[in-house]
Amino acid sequence: MGGVEMDARFIRSLDEDVAREVACIDPRQYRAKLEELLYYDEREPYDASIVPLVISLEQHRVYEEAVRRICGAAMHAFIERRDAARFRGDSFQQILQSLPLEQDSISGTARFDFLEARDDLKLVEMNFLGVGTVGHSLQATAALMDVAPALRDRYHCLHPTAGLRDHLLRLGVRTAVLLTKDDDQSYYGSWLDRVIIAAGVDPVRMIIVPKREWGGFATDGRTLTFRGETIDAIYPRELTWRPSIEEGQEWCRFFLTSGARCLDPWPLVLLEDKDLRFLIRHDPGVERFIPKTWCLGEPGQPADCAELVLKRQHEHAGDGVWVAPSELPTEDRSSYVLQERIAMNRVAVRSVLGYEGIVSYDIAAHVSYDFDLRTGTLLDCRVTGYLSRYAPVGDIVNISKGGGVIPVLVEGSQPSRAENLRAEQKRSGR
Repeated sequence: MGGVEMDARFIRSLDEDVAREVACIDPRQYRAKLEELLYYDEREPYDASIVPLVISLEQHRVYEEAVRRICGAAMHAFIERRDAARFRGDSFQQILQSLPLEQDSISGTARFDFLEARDDLKLVEMNFLGVGTVGHSLQATAALMDVAPALRDRYHCLHPTAGLRDHLLRLGVRTAVLLTKDDDQSYYGSWLDRVIIAAGVDPVRMIIVPKREWGGFATDGRTLTFRGETIDAIYPRELTWRPSIEEGQEWCRFFLTSGARCLDPWPLVLLEDKDLRFLIRHDPGVERFIPKTWCLGEPGQPADCAELVLKRQHEHAGDGVWVAPSELPTEDRSSYVLQERIAMNRVAVRSVLGYEGIVSYDIAAHVSYDFDLRTGTLLDCRVTGYLSRYAPVGDIVNISKGGGVIPVLVEGSQPSRAENLRAEQKRSGR
């Protein structure tokens, strides 16, 4: 959410060499490459900037530290919130507590949404289910580097599908299913995500199974099969929002007790709380990443709504978010929180669809992690991708509300697949 005064915002600068490289890009060539790499399609066009963001080695280290602390605190909160005697939530959270979780550890692909305020990072959203690995949005960076190959001398693209692939390979998964919606192909961007994810986890075979075909699953409690084929792991992209989980909780129970490994299991939605202060209880060092937050009517709440953002609990993305609300709710007040309005940095973009200007943006850090539930140990946690979205007007950064994607270049050379696997083996003690 954006800053109140324009002069309070920091304009992010771009390295002169990078600026020179991208200034020469022909938008038509970039657009053709976006189509080739399945980012862009006329049926559902998403804008993309030709001008990138750059994450320096130092900035990457800051993001890595932030996500490790946040993820560690979140996982300890998850252990607590799974216990109904220690945490009593609303009716939805009680459904999540009742779902079985027979795994000793969690291998996950979360996404943490940050705003940059000068040199500070502020966490505004945590998503542990359904959005941790995306496909087509991050293809914008790959397309940019293809049309400006000199950028590869200094930068690389981190893609979260590599983190998912490494998880699957380390767990010995040969065949996995991606559970998806029946109407995904009606929303072309969503379908591209599925296709790119399935291709990106090769050599693991990923089968995309829409909900209408779930009747083809069978289990004896030890082994899950789909139309007679053994399935080692499940990756849910359906049953990820509150209404779908409430209506489909028996399917959640079926998959969680099927004997197959579930990446991003449904109970993790217990952590998708708009009031992020619960993380501080488990790691006081996380406080510097959390915006000031108040429950409605809490002492110390600012009187000036222009300085505030109103959020409704259990909503996703830009839904249920009001910047500088004209009035505060008088009913069902426990369902809302207030956050300080962050004076977020701004950046220059020049887009493939012809937009040019100074915009607000966020940076979503895609996070790959392993957590041992028995010992409460965070075994691994690292950033496996960066997604930046911009808003041409206003303070809500959301692609579906008219914005676009900014390619994100990461300084330094990209580790090879072999190096990633060796690092995974070292972390797991193999």
